[in-house]
Amino acid sequence: MNSCFFRCCPYGSSPRKWFGNEALEKYREDREGRKGEGRIMRKTISWSLTVLLVMLFGSLIIPGKCPAAEGSPRGGMMTEQEVAAEKFFSSLEATLGEKFFDYRKRPTIRVAIFEFTDETGNVVKSGRELADKLAKHLYLKPQFDVLSQEKTNLYLKWNGLNTLGKVDAESLRRLQRRINTMDPGNNLHALVMGEVKKGVGRSLSVSVSLINFQFKIGAIELEKNIIDRLTLTTEIPFPTEQALQEATEVVLRRETGFLEEGRLLILANTRGNALLQTEYVSQFSKDQPFPWAKIPYALTLGKEEVIMPDQIRIGLEKLLLTPLSLQLDAGRRLEYYFLHGKFATNEVYFDEIVPAQTYHLITGFLDRKNNEPYSELTEVQVYPGATTIIVITFYMPNERERIRNKQTPRIDVFTLFGKGMEVLPN
Repeated sequence: MNSCFFRCCPYGSSPRKWFGNEALEKYREDREGRKGEGRIMRKTISWSLTVLLVMLFGSLIIPGKCPAAEGSPRGGMMTEQEVAAEKFFSSLEATLGEKFFDYRKRPTIRVAIFEFTDETGNVVKSGRELADKLAKHLYLKPQFDVLSQEKTNLYLKWNGLNTLGKVDAESLRRLQRRINTMDPGNNLHALVMGEVKKGVGRSLSVSVSLINFQFKIGAIELEKNIIDRLTLTTEIPFPTEQALQEATEVVLRRETGFLEEGRLLILANTRGNALLQTEYVSQFSKDQPFPWAKIPYALTLGKEEVIMPDQIRIGLEKLLLTPLSLQLDAGRRLEYYFLHGKFATNEVYFDEIVPAQTYHLITGFLDRKNNEPYSELTEVQVYPGATTIIVITFYMPNERERIRNKQTPRIDVFTLFGKGMEVLPN
């Protein structure tokens, strides 16, 4: 304490006499408490600054966590090119939804996105990237169901194409027929295809068409080339002339071969009987018309005692087939009745004009006696300008045949050919 304090003390010698022992102790405690609070506050501030520094350092090391990087996949602010592309994707999404969405009939829009091409139908680098980014953009939205690239490539293959290019009424009807034939449960609503080319300056001109796949095309539509289409365009800037040049490089050249076709007819005996070939089978050939007038029957029923098989499955490629309804015109009913008589079958599973190529036929059933499944994989060749008839038999011997003749369940697949697309006798 300084001298001033002592001069003010009435006792002149000791502050203890002025305050008393208890007051002086309280004063000291208060002073120590204030010092402790100061130390705690300084430590709190120090820890807070440390945490902030660590967070800032972490955001620099891990760009994806930095708020400024959220808009760009590379971990930085979005470029002008990326902003333009994202804006265009959002516009496409809104237009697709406005045109096709119906919460009662179409709560989910099924879309096939084909790689964008240049003016001559070649897939270019930017066209492939834009189509891929658009597919990913729509895939994240719950109201869209985007077909896989594998599926769209399969659709192209069925039409003798490797790229789609421009679509008119005739080519759209061909697409519809082939896809609905080979993938009857496709439930496809929209086709998305685009065309890219160099624009003004260092920009890429993009034109994308949204086509109603379920649009009905008749004679008038074919004559006047009418399809239900919406087209959106944009310009996407590129940072350099070299980047734009690389964006328009061809990565897949358009190939359009003449699509040769043949008829594929799949019959089946699902009653459990074995089918046996007759001597007339050797008269069938893809180079000769069907020899119906010369043969009473091609396949006959075996004499074994059988039971009905269970859980029969017939698949063509990735299509699960079901028996066709025979409520058709009189000519078709007569045709199927005639075929059943020649082949001792009872079901028609498939009858369509398809691309002339090799297909995988997968058949199977369940043996109820021992709960064992049986399956068979067969390659089916369809020739151009000819009809391929596949006859399947699911053989299921009863208990006595299994014991007495040591018969076992099996699947037999018979293939016969005839020149031409008609199978009715002349």
